[in-house]
Amino acid sequence: MTISGLEEALEIVENERKHLAVYTAETDVAAELQQQFTTRNVTVEHRQAAAFDDGFVVIRGADGSFRGALGIEYFGAILSPDSYPPWTLENSGIETRQVFDFLENTLFSSYDRRQLLAVSREIEERAWRLGEGALYAGFERKAAFEKQREVYDRLSSRGALSVTVFLDAAWDAPTEGLAVVSALGEIGQFWFVVFDGAGNTQQACALVAEERQPGRYYGFWTYDPELVGELVACLEDIDGVQSA
Repeated sequence: MTISGLEEALEIVENERKHLAVYTAETDVAAELQQQFTTRNVTVEHRQAAAFDDGFVVIRGADGSFRGALGIEYFGAILSPDSYPPWTLENSGIETRQVFDFLENTLFSSYDRRQLLAVSREIEERAWRLGEGALYAGFERKAAFEKQREVYDRLSSRGALSVTVFLDAAWDAPTEGLAVVSALGEIGQFWFVVFDGAGNTQQACALVAEERQPGRYYGFWTYDPELVGELVACLEDIDGVQSA
């Protein structure tokens, strides 16, 4: 696999069609999941479940093969998430890892900023926990980064972790340990967080999302080490980036 940029990474995931079957008696929950995951390559089907059933979601591949099932109670971490600093997630008792693993490489079509922040925190937590490797983040706009500046300053001070932030704007404020790169082109169109896993392929992960309507995002997250490696290579090719 070789990719030339973030847009191409999005196209690769778009070509891997999936099917989500939502078994629940709660029509509001089913409708919300349909809104979040109905895209041109993800089919979301609501199937009525008994009123006493807690509900669950089944995911299948393009060929109809069973990929997994997960109880609907876990989806609160995505549909209506709480935001926690990455350094508190590991011991917070918040059940997020199962739903993130379950939905990796599955396109979402209508995430808001709060939901994307929850996904970002999951990736940042891995980087914080390992305290080494390279973390790359793109915030589209300068104002978006300023809101997360405290978090990224702290991440950049964590052990041997290298942190690079990309902006589609000039940045002249002083930073200590945090690299800020001004990059034009597609970088300014995406919210992304990429962690190289610090040499551990099981920890490599990435989020890529494009704002296609004001405040609404389309994209995916992945734990595929090959795809994450390609994303890292693309980002390190940008002028001003120093390899970790």
